Amino acid sequence: MTLRDYLRAVPPGLAVAATIAFMILNGLGIWQLERLKWKEGLIADMARTEAAVPLPATTLLAQAKPDWRSAALPACAVDLKQVIYMHSEVDGVPGYRVLTACPLTDKAMLIDLGFAKEKLAPESVTLAPVGRLRPFEKSGPFTLVNRVAENDWYWRSASEMGPRLNASLRSDYFLVLDLRASQADIAGLSQGPLTAPLPNRHLEYALTWFGLGWALLGVFGSVVYQRARKNKTA
Repeated sequence: MTLRDYLRAVPPGLAVAATIAFMILNGLGIWQLERLKWKEGLIADMARTEAAVPLPATTLLAQAKPDWRSAALPACAVDLKQVIYMHSEVDGVPGYRVLTACPLTDKAMLIDLGFAKEKLAPESVTLAPVGRLRPFEKSGPFTLVNRVAENDWYWRSASEMGPRLNASLRSDYFLVLDLRASQADIAGLSQGPLTAPLPNRHLEYALTWFGLGWALLGVFGSVVYQRARKNKTA
């Protein structure tokens, strides 16, 4: 069969649809490669922060993007009778994120002290907080609503938690306490994750999109070949 036979066998509508789909699938593959480069940079940047010396929180907060930087706050007195217990779990074990507030210039900062399986014994401790700055998460459509009146908490909300802690909280960043660096020894409290896990499967996703695109092209070629043979024998 000649090239002309194959061209005559191409269904115009199917050719247009296959071309558009091929371009979209390969475009998604290219987009995933761009995401791969971005994620690798983010992982490398986070790795660099792990070895960085803690800087004053006020210095870091004056920067454009202080996410995950190691920060230090002035000494802070914490009354464990006045903390907030936010529902959480670690490795499938239910418990609480223990939250408090420490003063910082004109506004206080929310401090995530760590994870506790049960509520802590009431005591007063003095901390020299050192930890990682994290941006406040936003509630999603499936996020449980904080029941403020019942002191029942499911996500960090500066506007709702501030009055409970008798503090005017910053709404941009909070601090995840590094218990060892802060020399904090509080019975029943364990270290929370200092950084967020960053899965990087973008190369896998890119290869999947490219594979689908070329598989589609193969199917289209097979259809054209079968139509050309049928036309030839007709």
